[in-house]
Amino acid sequence: QNGRIPLSGDSSKTDPSDGDRSKKGIDANEIAVGGDNDSSDDANERNKPKSKSMMDNIIIEQMKGSKLTISTKTSNNGKNADKSKSRTVLNFATHDFLGMSCPDIDGAKKNADSHSTDVVKQASIEALSKYGCGSCGPRGFYGTIDAHLDLEEAMAEFTNTDGAILYSDGASCTTSTIAAFAKRGDLLVVDEGIYEALGTGVSLSRANVKYFKHNDMDDLRRVLQRVQATDESLGRKQNDQRRFIVVEALYKNYGTICPLDELIKLKEQFCYRLILDESFSFGCMGSTGRGALEHFGLKPMQHAEIITISLENSIGSIGGITIGNEEIVDHQRLSGAGYCFSASLPPFLATAAQASLNRMETHPEIVQDLKDNIQYFYDGLYDTMGEDSGRGNGMIPNKLMITSVEGTSPIVFLQLTKDNDNLLTREEQVDIFDRIAMECLDNGVFIVSTGSYVTHHLHKIPPPALRLTIMAKQSKAELDTAIKVMNNAVVKVLG
Repeated sequence: QNGRIPLSGDSSKTDPSDGDRSKKGIDANEIAVGGDNDSSDDANERNKPKSKSMMDNIIIEQMKGSKLTISTKTSNNGKNADKSKSRTVLNFATHDFLGMSCPDIDGAKKNADSHSTDVVKQASIEALSKYGCGSCGPRGFYGTIDAHLDLEEAMAEFTNTDGAILYSDGASCTTSTIAAFAKRGDLLVVDEGIYEALGTGVSLSRANVKYFKHNDMDDLRRVLQRVQATDESLGRKQNDQRRFIVVEALYKNYGTICPLDELIKLKEQFCYRLILDESFSFGCMGSTGRGALEHFGLKPMQHAEIITISLENSIGSIGGITIGNEEIVDHQRLSGAGYCFSASLPPFLATAAQASLNRMETHPEIVQDLKDNIQYFYDGLYDTMGEDSGRGNGMIPNKLMITSVEGTSPIVFLQLTKDNDNLLTREEQVDIFDRIAMECLDNGVFIVSTGSYVTHHLHKIPPPALRLTIMAKQSKAELDTAIKVMNNAVVKVLG
């Protein structure tokens, strides 16, 4: 159907790396794994041992509302590590965009109907009393509890899909889903900017892989046309091989958004299926928080066949879910390695996730609060940088630039401008951002310098950056404070 072979079955006999290629003189790199040359700089960076960051010693002790209680390890003598006195800072570091896992308890006491109410904690307590903690086995072997089935049904209903399948953690959801459908001999066309879990799934599939430039639809078209030309050279039909495009809706390591409206046209023109990761877009994009498909006016199952969603970001729990039609879901119950061989999700976490999902559905103002905060923060950031007014003060606009999607992405990235970037090594850039992040932390705002740890298990290493995450729980005053503190830190370090 639609020029595609079934999702299950063996396509290894059509492996384009077999002897047929050499007989016809086809370039072995045309569809082979890593067919596009890997950047030597990226390869060297991956092979380096992980560098020690000043932020590695930070211990997060508690999350409450828009604040974190943290301490710092001062020494590490075996099992007993000394730590500094606990202090409270503003949270601009975690991905709980809707604040489901860290409600403001004081607000809940004042107004039991507000979205500050700790419904997630209450649901977890009740589930622990009913089921205990663990599930005692994988889903197919004594590990399935009614709480798992209830969450799957609720997610399928919320996303308007035929079904959903629950994994015990977000990373195994994405890695197992890709490997369940793509096998040796199949083809994955992958955005080079995908994050670690998706990249691991691509590797585990052992499929042939072609990468295209991050969010570049012209380059994607080029890759698809090259594959099409190879088909014609080999006399191969489109449906001789399972083919997928793999992208993130909202990119974790860039804060950019996939142009799904353009990508869907290419997918349909060249007859591919789409594996879409909505882990970071779910809960913060679309009018009701259903993700990037809703944002672009597209539909699951129709425009994206396989969709993975982490429960560890906007939902504020643990686990991951893949949604789609019945074939997509049922196939994974025997082919999803993380589903078949890992202990299932503790029931209280499934109940917590369902409580968060219900809160999203019954209180849509939470999603709107997040969007308002996102727009407010970007506006304030641009004003401080002097982009609109032409002022040369503030956050030194000739040295820093916003690289995430303004007004939409809750993951905000600031990088050095290209001119300044060309003058500094990666290590020097990392040191600058580490110092800015620590200066912010010393003044009560927790942001993240990414350069020291976003290097491994990636096809393309993103440039060092400052990362801030926006939450629905943050007040306008707290957003202003973060901008002011970061501005002072940037001026102190770069001024």
